[in-house]
Amino acid sequence: MVHLYHVPSWFLGYDIILHIVYCLITLLVSIAAFRVFKISQQRSLRLFATSFSFISAAYFFDALLNFLVVSKLNESIGIMTKIFTVTILNTVGSYLHIIFFTLGLATLTYMTFKSKNLKAYSLTLILCFVAVFFASNLFFSYHLLSSIFLAYIIIHYLSVFIRKKKYNALLMLVAFAFLLISNVHFVFSALNNEANYIISHAIELTAYLLILVNLILVRKNEQKKK
Repeated sequence: MVHLYHVPSWFLGYDIILHIVYCLITLLVSIAAFRVFKISQQRSLRLFATSFSFISAAYFFDALLNFLVVSKLNESIGIMTKIFTVTILNTVGSYLHIIFFTLGLATLTYMTFKSKNLKAYSLTLILCFVAVFFASNLFFSYHLLSSIFLAYIIIHYLSVFIRKKKYNALLMLVAFAFLLISNVHFVFSALNNEANYIISHAIELTAYLLILVNLILVRKNEQKKK
């Protein structure tokens, strides 16, 4: 979402384009994972696909609400009306992004536990939303929670790589490590550090592309086995 207090003003339009790109890439990741799931019937791939469909939805709402915000900023309306409308859109977009992105990361983490206990999954979600939405600093709490989820996911892929020495596990490990680094950079971008903000986007884009490439390779391998 466009957090006007830390997004460089010149980057607003490019920010919308990037969120559309993120939405499409994560949607492709979800579709690719579902296709591999149909071949292998692995439950973890179904959860992986579901998690990225949530993440794709988060970026969709980002792009949509950001576009509406920029549209309102360019309209010839009263300054007070403009500020009120932009604030509402920015708030709604931020909450929608946090809800769906948290759903995605929580589902990914749940996948790593290899548990079929839906009560544990629902409890995790409830605790996450309570921790984020009742925090005094929504932005910091959201990124802190995201970092914790990403750290657990990284530990999972590191464990898989150590045990099985598989190339795809290493690729996923690197991708989620990039996402964690990007997430930390976004916290610093709140200090109006434009360089951190741009670097964060570049690292995030690289991470999603690595995940997509990995799934394409996995699908090819599964098709060869068939």
